[in-house]
Amino acid sequence: MSTNYFAFGPFPGGEADSEGLHIGQHAGGWEFLWHAHNDHGLTCTDTWLRFLSREGVTIETEYGTVVPLTDFWKHATLRPAEANPHMSSRATAVVDWRDRRGCPFYDGDFC
Repeated sequence: MSTNYFAFGPFPGGEADSEGLHIGQHAGGWEFLWHAHNDHGLTCTDTWLRFLSREGVTIETEYGTVVPLTDFWKHATLRPAEANPHMSSRATAVVDWRDRRGCPFYDGDFC
């Protein structure tokens, strides 16, 4: 089972999108996979945090549940070594790069 997360509100560059901006995906047993958006400059957790912290930006799951930034951030930046022994790192075939925190990023379409 996986859950996709989306940001709603004013995007970098000023525009807004009613469909939301895909943040990434959590799949049971795997670390969170961040979605890179080069066109918005969202290519690491530092830039994502600045964007998600902006006034008017909310985080929602694909099921419509609003998630507070503090709760989302703890979950999305948790590394397998910091979690439980059952959490796995993403396979390198799925990850385009890792940022300075070791968080995996993917710059493609999520299924």
